Amino acid sequence: MRAWTLLLGGLVVWTAHFLALYGVASIFPGTTIANWLVLPLTLVAVAALIFLLRRSVVQMASRDSLDRWMGRLATLGAAISLLAVVWQAIPALAR
Repeated sequence: MRAWTLLLGGLVVWTAHFLALYGVASIFPGTTIANWLVLPLTLVAVAALIFLLRRSVVQMASRDSLDRWMGRLATLGAAISLLAVVWQAIPALAR
């Protein structure tokens, strides 16, 4: 179960961040409070993704080849998710 959590954790955080931003934009369309709510949501998502990245890098140092492969895959997923989270937040934070 831990392996699946690590493999899919980045994608889950990305999805949760997307849904949270979509909800904020739907509840407060075009207001400044929506822009202000993006920052804490993004910081929480970035912190979670950095935690997942650190865990996956530690797993890449394993002796087992399957664990190393899973660590690489988890690192790739978390890194792509980190880029996507930042990309989704840029329009609101640039205002």
